[in-house]
Amino acid sequence: MLTKGQMQKYAEILLWGLKTARKEKYKKGDIVLLRFGLAAVNMAEVLQGKILETGFIPVLRTGSSPVMEHNFYEKADRRQLTFVGPWETELGKHLNGSIFLHAPDSLTHLADLDSRKIGKAAVARKPLRDLLREREERGKYGWTLCTVPTAELAKHAGLTLKQYTHQVVRACYLDKSDPVGAWRDIYRNANEIKKWLNNME
Repeated sequence: MLTKGQMQKYAEILLWGLKTARKEKYKKGDIVLLRFGLAAVNMAEVLQGKILETGFIPVLRTGSSPVMEHNFYEKADRRQLTFVGPWETELGKHLNGSIFLHAPDSLTHLADLDSRKIGKAAVARKPLRDLLREREERGKYGWTLCTVPTAELAKHAGLTLKQYTHQVVRACYLDKSDPVGAWRDIYRNANEIKKWLNNME
């Protein structure tokens, strides 16, 4: 598991990533959706605090448990599968940013289900994705995400949870004194390479 200090650094990286992902500058009062798996609740608590300190308005959304998700795709009828609340569209129209904490408790719990039902639910939500894509293109919306270590992810990687967490810490520079600075350097170098490649035409 990540330490409190590592979670603080992770939250700072995510907020930097969110601000970097949007063309238009964020301002106080902007609405940021924070979605997280149940296993990431501790990380979500830290990040919510950082979002509030920044002056943004956090909207919190907890993901379904594997049992809930399986229930939905197994038992929902067509109307239930394709239902999208009008509040979702209304939120999308005003959403300025989104952060997703990927922390699955299971990776295989939907393996026995009809993939067509999963597809129908995904298609029903396409207008929401289109709405956010359009806002992103206009510079009104930005997003970022991260992986929070879980026992399930570690198991599928063939590692212990401690080993998997160590890999995430190293990959995201959470062991550095200034991880945001390290990410800024990567971002700057990537942009320089992009410009160099574009000039080769």
